[in-house]
Amino acid sequence: MVNRHVLALVVAALTSLTVALTPTAGFAADGAAPTVQIAYNTASTAELDAFWTPERIREAIPLDPPALTGSPAPTPSGGDPIVVPGSEPTDLATTGIAETEGRLFFERDGGTYVCSATVIAGDNKSTIATARHCGFGSGGTNYRFAPAFTNNTAPHGWWDWRVAGWVNGGDGIAHDFAFIALNTQNGRYVTDVVGSGGLAFNAGHDNYMRIVGIPAATNNFHSCEGQSYSGPSNQYLMNNCDGMSGGASGGAWLINWNGNDGGYQVGTYFGSYGDAAAGSYFGDDAHGVWNDAQHW
Repeated sequence: MVNRHVLALVVAALTSLTVALTPTAGFAADGAAPTVQIAYNTASTAELDAFWTPERIREAIPLDPPALTGSPAPTPSGGDPIVVPGSEPTDLATTGIAETEGRLFFERDGGTYVCSATVIAGDNKSTIATARHCGFGSGGTNYRFAPAFTNNTAPHGWWDWRVAGWVNGGDGIAHDFAFIALNTQNGRYVTDVVGSGGLAFNAGHDNYMRIVGIPAATNNFHSCEGQSYSGPSNQYLMNNCDGMSGGASGGAWLINWNGNDGGYQVGTYFGSYGDAAAGSYFGDDAHGVWNDAQHW
């Protein structure tokens, strides 16, 4: 099992920010207690190959975050910090977040869509993290992942999904995470090919962070960085993050990154909350789902 120990990440002390938050219309908490949900892939690789024609790939568009109801309410931050180290690949001489970040394709209600996702640490060497609103709980299926997706090319090939897990309920942004276990590709695990990023649960909010994803407008890796702070329902927020347009949903929020190094992922990119970039928070609920997912 992957070793987990108390988080000891060195983060510079920064002045806390006080911001008046006005949510984008329709974005709020649903308030229900989170419950774990699981979905299984029933399609073969041949069936997914047949489904993902060049036309369907070309016509795939971003799926907007859901319109949520209710009022934001404080969500407990969780228990003790936990850190899980990432891994180096066996197939590449170098690795980093640009290799582990990728494009997630999926189908819902007859249309094809795109999000971003990240290869993360896990005992099964096949786990990725993405956003819950990328079809989970709303009919999403036929998931297929391409790490290091660039300019509509998949340099490391395509990886089919096997099992996905997420939570329903909770805050609509703070709980906007999902974890997917992938099938192998020609007998190879995805982490052997591109490595995996580390994870940090209950890492707190006031950190200097980097957000990464693959916007559909460019189909290229994009990132921004800055000081994060907590929203009214425990979600991550960051000001002045330009260029993270549709398709970047599901990308990673990272702390302790160094250059192209992946650092430790602490959440997934949701979209906008007022003028700020918003993301889920990897707390105890996320840790529970990931801990199951890494053994699927």
